[in-house]
Amino acid sequence: MNKKEQLKKDLDKITKSIVTFLQSFEFCYYLNYPKSDNILDEKHLKYISNSGFFSFSRYALWRLTIIELHKLTNDNKETDKYNLHHLLRKIEKGGIYQSLNIDELKISEWKNELKKQNKSIEQVSSLRFKLYAHTDHNYKNVINNSELTLKETEELINVVVKVIFEIYSIVFDTHFEFKPIHEKKTLRRIIDDILTKRESDKKRVVEKFIQNANKTQ
Repeated sequence: MNKKEQLKKDLDKITKSIVTFLQSFEFCYYLNYPKSDNILDEKHLKYISNSGFFSFSRYALWRLTIIELHKLTNDNKETDKYNLHHLLRKIEKGGIYQSLNIDELKISEWKNELKKQNKSIEQVSSLRFKLYAHTDHNYKNVINNSELTLKETEELINVVVKVIFEIYSIVFDTHFEFKPIHEKKTLRRIIDDILTKRESDKKRVVEKFIQNANKTQ
């Protein structure tokens, strides 16, 4: 296996984590801020907040997002073998992939972009351990009480995706398309269908009540 093939193997491990947290974060974001045409859908938000299943899903998806994001951004040489910090050390001068001759200035640019995210990366690491230790069954305020906002998480995710996308482009002269398997529109349709069914059931109950009332007159 040559160095290019070996790097591709490393990148495959990383992209699997990226696809997982993109999917989780996409759904998680919608469950916290359900929007239609950039307008908050109060009806959806009320249903989600009152639903045991969706409020738990909101927490579970956030937890998965943080765990996978931690794998890729935690700069621990002893653990999380496949992450961005390890990868950048491998492709720079002195690393096992130095023969691929990736521009040092470009590598420095990627490192600086990650460095700018240090605060968010540290919060991800802290959250990862807090979420593992979380035993409270009230999941509704887990994200609102987090030190890391969804917007900050999104900014960190965008940096991670950008770096891997550009490495693919430079080394393999190809574009790796990172996107969730299912878009948040899928989740919106599911909740729409549930609410439509609930309204239909209510209407049917009222109509049946009126019919029965008329029969007794």
